[in-house]
Amino acid sequence: MRKFQNIKILSFLFLIGLIATSCVHDDDYSVPDINMEEPNVTVNTDIATVKGMYRGFEPVRIESGDGSNREMYLEGYVISDDESGNIFKQLFIQNAPENPSAGVVISTQATDMYTKYGPGQKIYFRVDGLYIGEYAGLPTIGIRQGTDVGRIEIDDFESRILRSTTKTEIVPTTITLGSVNDESKLATLVKFEGVQFPDNLLGQYYGNLDNTFSVNRKIEDCDGRSVILRNSGYADFKNYPLPTGNGSLTAILSVFGNDAQLMIRDPRDVQMNEPRCGDDGGDPEPPSTDATLVFAGADFEDWNAFIGGLNQFGIKSYATQSLGTGVDNTASLNIATTPTTTDGNDYVFTANAIAGLPNQYSKITFYMKGSSSKSVSLNVYKTDGEYYKFNLGDLSSSATIVSAENNQYNGTINTGGNWVQVTLDLGGLPGVNVTAVGQNIFALKIGKNADYDLHFDNFTIE
Repeated sequence: MRKFQNIKILSFLFLIGLIATSCVHDDDYSVPDINMEEPNVTVNTDIATVKGMYRGFEPVRIESGDGSNREMYLEGYVISDDESGNIFKQLFIQNAPENPSAGVVISTQATDMYTKYGPGQKIYFRVDGLYIGEYAGLPTIGIRQGTDVGRIEIDDFESRILRSTTKTEIVPTTITLGSVNDESKLATLVKFEGVQFPDNLLGQYYGNLDNTFSVNRKIEDCDGRSVILRNSGYADFKNYPLPTGNGSLTAILSVFGNDAQLMIRDPRDVQMNEPRCGDDGGDPEPPSTDATLVFAGADFEDWNAFIGGLNQFGIKSYATQSLGTGVDNTASLNIATTPTTTDGNDYVFTANAIAGLPNQYSKITFYMKGSSSKSVSLNVYKTDGEYYKFNLGDLSSSATIVSAENNQYNGTINTGGNWVQVTLDLGGLPGVNVTAVGQNIFALKIGKNADYDLHFDNFTIE
């Protein structure tokens, strides 16, 4: 009898375990891995046709004929992403994943649409009975609210939208700032090359730090043309510093009144790591008088303070304090190895964050001299424990270094016996650990089986 009871108890516990497992939730909102079937719908209209129904002035009811109640479906590919909060209650779709000829926005009360309708998701949308019009010049599908286009209620929106089994990469259309007024590109995903934030915005942020008002930031090219980048005051990246370099920007092309404007999905749409317009690659600016040491003992004058500020792995034996060899004959950190010293790429040290680091930062600067048969790689840690990688590569003079995809030790270093300044560009890199005291902030790494004879001094951040 007892054995039977134990079996029943075990069976009950197993059932509870199954139920509990099925109820687990996490933050992975990707398309569920289930056996979906392609929706059985007839696509009998398209984005361009629906947009063509609007002739200006008041919104126009979408229907196949006067008084018709025939269902009308169009298909499109989602290009928006509302996860960051920069896009709100809008679903942008275009008619092809690459080289689209038409795009439109669906105005809805629905939120968190990225959980089902992320970028690249093909959808079918029933448009009959809705209205096509413009919101401040932007082609928009929604309901009629007086003389404007309003938001579709959630239940109505969900009953009209069907998700295809197709999800693909969206390839942005590369255009120039001279083409931002091309109406055929409105509500589509575009990309600009060779653009930057103007000089007067350097040191600024995507949004206002002290309120939730939306802000306009300008983007310019090297020919002096510019366009507005519109950022919501509720975007989770509004307190990220603007990138200081030149590069590419991917965005949804929008309009407000007579002004073209861009909307990014999140900061990954902004890749500006190249020299700015007119930058001849000369010596970087020296650190300001407000710059502070990145970690304890970062000028290597107080060796005990430096050692005490490292993480649990300490420092390698081939890295030592060198008196009288630093900048202005102060102390420096000397790394000296031969090809037999290490048999793997090595962390020389990893330093922890200290109190008093600036919440607003743009760069880390340090000085070095000497030579090596392989280069040096550096990690700048974020509060989540991940880190940005910076590789010095071939280096013989002062240089500004931007973040890289991974740690590399390719190249050689030879400063000719002179001190050179190295600047790590932190502009546009969010989340650097300037607040979590005692957690990793900076690491220095060298390559395996190589000769190193390098001196380092005065690591500062500002």
